[in-house]
Amino acid sequence: MGIAQIGRLIRAGLLLWAAGLVAILLWTFLWPMDRPLPQGDAIICLGAGVDTAGRIDQASTKRAEACAELARAGAAPIVVFSGGPRRAGLPTAAVGMADVANAAGMGGALVLLEDASYSTLHNALYSLEMVAPTARLILVTEAFHLPRSWASFRVMGASDLVLYPSERLRRSARGYGWGMILRESLAIWFNIARYSAWRIGGALGIDATTRATWLH
Repeated sequence: MGIAQIGRLIRAGLLLWAAGLVAILLWTFLWPMDRPLPQGDAIICLGAGVDTAGRIDQASTKRAEACAELARAGAAPIVVFSGGPRRAGLPTAAVGMADVANAAGMGGALVLLEDASYSTLHNALYSLEMVAPTARLILVTEAFHLPRSWASFRVMGASDLVLYPSERLRRSARGYGWGMILRESLAIWFNIARYSAWRIGGALGIDATTRATWLH
């Protein structure tokens, strides 16, 4: 392959990345936030982060509060909190989010903890083991993360999904976390690569436990 061809491939890759970045910005800030109450069989609360002491970050807190609000309103009878630890053996994001939601009030919804996941693909893989195959699922996360979450759950077998934003984009005292937009523009392609390896490994007969580590 010549230098000119390599240059064209690089330019094409940059154009694809830039198009993805623009799409993320558009759906983040155009996503409707005031929408009717969704109805489903289970709410899936996707974890955003947890420290070594088991404290969840502000984004996970917002997601947990949104799920509690949905549960109190009767959106679904089950809430699955999905998120693992910072590293093995430490407190999990699932437990931290459940604590926040329970403190806010869950309206009697059944709480399930999925505490083995380290990525959005993991969230999908392990959460779907806890609900009926045909369940209508309400995914709760920030708007910028919703399309990748939808894609992750779809490729893992979910057939009926409703997307519900906890907020558009996480904030801090300094304003929006713009770095998350950049991170998401790269995470999309990283997810495609990890999922492709996971599927190819399955076709080659590699066991499910080993392949699940590839989704980390």
